[in-house]
Amino acid sequence: MTRIGFIGVGEIASAMAEGLAHSETNASLRFFLSPRNAERAASLAASIATATVCESNQDVVDRSDLIVLAVLPQQSESVLDELDIPAEKTLVSAVAGVPTEALGAHLPHSPTIVRIIPLPAVRERKGVTAMYPANETVADLLDRLGGSVTAADETMFSTLSAVTATMSTHFAFLQTITAWLVDRGWDRADADHFIRGQFVGLGTTLAETTESINGLVAAHETPGGLNEMLNNEWMDEANRAALASSLDRVFARVTGAD
Repeated sequence: MTRIGFIGVGEIASAMAEGLAHSETNASLRFFLSPRNAERAASLAASIATATVCESNQDVVDRSDLIVLAVLPQQSESVLDELDIPAEKTLVSAVAGVPTEALGAHLPHSPTIVRIIPLPAVRERKGVTAMYPANETVADLLDRLGGSVTAADETMFSTLSAVTATMSTHFAFLQTITAWLVDRGWDRADADHFIRGQFVGLGTTLAETTESINGLVAAHETPGGLNEMLNNEWMDEANRAALASSLDRVFARVTGAD
């Protein structure tokens, strides 16, 4: 039986716990939850039969084989300093932007440390989670949530952390298209409804095909067609360079280079 502890029970931790609890191979899992946010922990425990709210964060550590740290970056040091995590345990850090070395400085017994970047889709077991370094036990759990990719080093891991900053921009793209329709007379609800229908289909394509991203671009264009026209006019060399430059700045912030 795998005993998984969660220190921090915010949105991402809840998504992981619920995804694991409702996976096809959940029978061997037990969950131990931090009491820091008592109301949220109690609600999560009520929805998962094998989940228990612990008396303290140290109680979570003591009762778990694998501890998921899911607190805000600025909280990680103070939280870890209050804990005694034995060498035989595994700490899985979902804390953004805090490198392994910085975490290890607060773990005197040197437990195994694995960094991950879980995304909200793990709740539906459709999220692909970044991981560093490779760890068979953690990879097995992430397979239940949609799979994982393992970075060759921590710098490569940080590039994946940087691209997660594009999620709200994706919706802002749809927001701009919807606003264009509204400016041309469409009711906002109808415009929103139409755009949702258009792009949910593309999401299904991403989920159900193994075609490369490059291949999907080509598959949704015809020579001289409207999709090719907009792609060439809007996603031109200057806009591609601007996006890459923005990602460079996000990467610098993630790695502390800014």
